[in-house]
Formats: sequence, structure tokens, C-alpha cells
Amino acid sequence: MLLVLSVAAFVSAFTIRMIDPLVPAIGRDLGVPVETAALLATAYTFPYALSQPVFGALADIIGKAIVIKACVAALAVSLALGAIATSFDYLFVARMLAGVAGGGIIPVAFALIGDRFSIADRQWALSRLVMASQVAILLGTACGGLVATHIGWRPMFVFPAVLAAIAFVLMILALPARATAKRPKASLAGVKAGYVETLSSPWAVVCLTGVFMEGVAMSGLTPFIAARMEQRGIGTLTEAGLALGAMSIGGIAFTLAVRRLLALLGRAWLVRVGGIIVALSLLGVAYSTSWQMEAACLLVNGFGFFMVHNSLQATGTELAPHARGSGVAMFAFVFFMGQAIGPVLYLWLFATLGPHVPVVLGGLIVLAVGLWFGRRLAAADVPSPR
Repeated sequence: MLLVLSVAAFVSAFTIRMIDPLVPAIGRDLGVPVETAALLATAYTFPYALSQPVFGALADIIGKAIVIKACVAALAVSLALGAIATSFDYLFVARMLAGVAGGGIIPVAFALIGDRFSIADRQWALSRLVMASQVAILLGTACGGLVATHIGWRPMFVFPAVLAAIAFVLMILALPARATAKRPKASLAGVKAGYVETLSSPWAVVCLTGVFMEGVAMSGLTPFIAARMEQRGIGTLTEAGLALGAMSIGGIAFTLAVRRLLALLGRAWLVRVGGIIVALSLLGVAYSTSWQMEAACLLVNGFGFFMVHNSLQATGTELAPHARGSGVAMFAFVFFMGQAIGPVLYLWLFATLGPHVPVVLGGLIVLAVGLWFGRRLAAADVPSPR
């Protein structure tokens, strides 16, 4: 099951971040400013976020495997439409459709893992999907700039469209719906109950607020990395793609080390140290003087970011144990709302504060999340008095 879900996560993650190194090329080809082209990230993440509460509740009612299959098929079609876009408006709409479809893949896959794995093994199991996602992002970002420079940006839409079609076939063959699963009846009251359970969790405030701020601070910044490197004269699209890919390498390294890190640091110190790493690495990104330096800082950043984010994900799967699809969907909805708002906020901050300060502020936000979440985890891990 993990292998099949990892393939779906790979396709979805590739689609989420593939646009980042393509922004300058798309802007030039379709005749729009770079700042406007960067909003293609929001065109995907905003509907991605909005569709998740719907797909989460639907997954609890009709089955998580059915929802994932339908969404992977729809993603393949919308990516194909993006590949043949003849105007920016057309591409913008195709990205929005892809965002709607993407909203029912990774969050529902996380909910499936929550159903099938105990809390002791869940963070490790989730890290397997994170690895697949980061490998996808690595390929998308590292190859995206190179492909856009020498061939054009359209092949970067064709590849995931074909891959999504293949993933759909694999899921039909290897991910049957569970006939014995207990599911609530389709009703507005049942949907409401799932989200009431989520928001009533003692972890809801720190988990949902923390992941929202992560989305704003980190995912809001990445669409501007390539443009910032070009504007400062420290890298071409190819080098920007390599630098962005380094962040994914850091994430992959975390997934390989997560069990040892948990044994060494414990949950609370894992997220605290992760926040410190993100803050220091983004300080380096803000004032980097070469693409190699930027890539090194982003590599370290990817490792630190997932120290925080993976811990939030594991906690997110327990927000609503009796309606896990709804709970994880709410977690993902909040995260991607942060991602959707982030580029717009950074656009204003760069215009107001210049090219460096907003990047440093992003690091400080993730540091605050790590320290706050770490404090809650430390309190929860203290044994109750007997």
C-alpha cells in the first residue's frame, strides 16, 4: 500500500512545485511580468486548499481509495490542458483545475496511513510519502530550469500528465477499496461532526496555526527563488532549479534519518532544532552571493523544515481519529491556504521591505512555530503523576 500511495504522492507533489523554476520562462513566453507569472503558484494552491475539506469528508463517506483514484485521473487531464495552453489566462485556469484535483490525493493518502498504522509507526510511514514527494519536487525543480532553458516549459506539464495516467492504472490494479470499512452515512450532520471533532482536539490550535504559518513562510517564498537569483545576477534558470532541488535533497535526507533523530532528540527537541535550522538557513538565502551558497542554504533548510513539518503531519493525523479523512483534510486545507496566501504576501513584502528582509522574516516565523510546538510536545510527553 505504501508503494502505491507513494506513486500518487510523487505525481501530486511534482505538480505542486514544478512551476517554481518555470516562472521566468512562462512570463516571457506568454507575455506577462514575472510577478504575475509567479501567481500560478497561487492558482494551484488556492483551489487545492479549498477542495480538501470536501474531499476529506467524501473520503470518509465513500472511501479514501475511490477518492484518490478519481483525483489522479482528473489531475492527468488538467495537466494535459496546461501543456497546450495558448495564453496566460488559459494556463491559469488549467492550474486551478489541477489544484482542485490535487486536493484529494496527498491529504487522503495521509488519512489512509493514519487508518492503517499505529501512532508509534505513523511518523515513519508518513516520511515514506514525504520522501516520494521530495524526490518529485527535486526532479521538478532541478530539471525544470534546465528543460525550460533548452526545450521550453511545456514538457514539464506533459511529463506529470503521462505519469498521472500511469499512476491511475496502478491504483486501479493495486489499491482496492475496503469492503469491510465502516463509513458514516452521507449527511451534512456527519460531515459537520467530523470537522467539529477536528476543531475540538486539544492539538487543533497549535497544529493548524503552525502549519498555516509554515505554508505562508516557506511555500510562499519558493516561487520567487528563481526570479531573485536572476535579478541579483547569481544564477540562471538552470542554476535556480538546482538550488531549489537542493531543498528537496534536504527533505529526503530527513526522511532517511527520522527514526534516529526521534530516538536522539525526542519529539519536542526535533521541532525546536528544526525551527532554528530554518531560521539560520533562510538568513543565508537572504544574503547569498552565489548560486552554490544559495543551494547549500536551501539544502539545510529542507532538512530543518521537515523536522518541524513532519511532526505537525503526524499530529494532524490524530486531530479526528473517528473521521480521519476530515481531520487530515482540514490540516492540509490550512497548510495550502497558507501556501496560497504566501506568494501574494511576499510580493507585497518585497515591494515594501526590499529583497532581503522578507526572507529573514520567513525564517523567524518557522522558528516561532518550532519553539511553540516543541513546548506543547514537551508538556504532552511529561508522564502524568501517579
